[in-house]
Amino acid sequence: MVNTIFKAFTLSAVLTLSAAKLWAQDSSPAIPPAPTEAPTADTNATRAERMSTEIAAAITEYSRDMAALQKQIADKDISKEDAERRRKELSKRFEDRLEAIEEMAEAWADNLEESIENLELNLGEDLTLNIKPSEPKKKKFKKKLDGLVMLVGTNTLLTAPTTDFLSTDPYSGLWHPASAQSSTFGLYVTNQRRLGRTPLWIRSGLGFTSYTYDFGQNVLQLDPPSGSGYQVIPAAVDLRRSNLSMSYFEVPISFVINPSRRAKGLSASVGGFAGIRLGGTRHVVYRADGMGRVTENTTGNFYGSLFSYGLQAELGFKRFTVGVRQNFNKPFNEAVLPANISADSQPNFYNASVFATARLF
Repeated sequence: MVNTIFKAFTLSAVLTLSAAKLWAQDSSPAIPPAPTEAPTADTNATRAERMSTEIAAAITEYSRDMAALQKQIADKDISKEDAERRRKELSKRFEDRLEAIEEMAEAWADNLEESIENLELNLGEDLTLNIKPSEPKKKKFKKKLDGLVMLVGTNTLLTAPTTDFLSTDPYSGLWHPASAQSSTFGLYVTNQRRLGRTPLWIRSGLGFTSYTYDFGQNVLQLDPPSGSGYQVIPAAVDLRRSNLSMSYFEVPISFVINPSRRAKGLSASVGGFAGIRLGGTRHVVYRADGMGRVTENTTGNFYGSLFSYGLQAELGFKRFTVGVRQNFNKPFNEAVLPANISADSQPNFYNASVFATARLF
């Protein structure tokens, strides 16, 4: 630490004094001998004053000699080789003198360490250095974490809501044929806040979630609500795609544990969500003789449940998570479904989604 202090003294003093026009002095200044032990009558103040005087003298003489050398170079009174040799001699003599002063300071290191906070070195009227210890930097905790989050996953159709996916048989009716794959997609604006300086956070958001039910080689047949044709039946055409998407405006909220100071490490969260229906779309793509590829999109509510709600849990790292969510509402309102729908065609299931998310920004 003492060596660092002397370097600071030297740099500041040279920058201040080098502009002065001082006379050159060829004779080498005497190097003060280092005392073998601290003088018993000295105090911290006198020791600091003595070191301040020695440093000031060394810097003044070095600056004066360098200024004289620069003048000789400018007046071309000295060759480049002699100027370089003279510069090295002055630098070596200056370093030797500072090393001697450093040895003096080391002899008093114990007492100097105790009073270093109040040490003031006065190097003439034009230069005063106040040495104060730097305060330890406080650790900064990230307080908020906002962004746009995209959710992509797959949902399994279960006969009853559960948190144990292995103990419940998937729905086996026409709504979930073996060759089909249902999916979940969401896009949310999130707002995450830390509770004080703890690893606990609260995350809330607003966004849209779409639950897509894939019918495979079946098609959802629709008649007006007063009719009896709302059911899933085998297709009579060469189907390329047949699904129904129900969209909801949802509000998720979760408690998050993230011990990372900058919120960039591992995290775990658990919470719930609730939403209201926006509408649905039936999407069918098939090939027909004489028509080629045909795409049909039909919008409506499709007897969909007015509300969605459930629980979800996630494990994450940095801006990515994997998780599960369980809907506790049936996706369709059975109270208004046509009474003559066959048992296999009834959408009496619950969604259990496995998903991944990424915070886009």
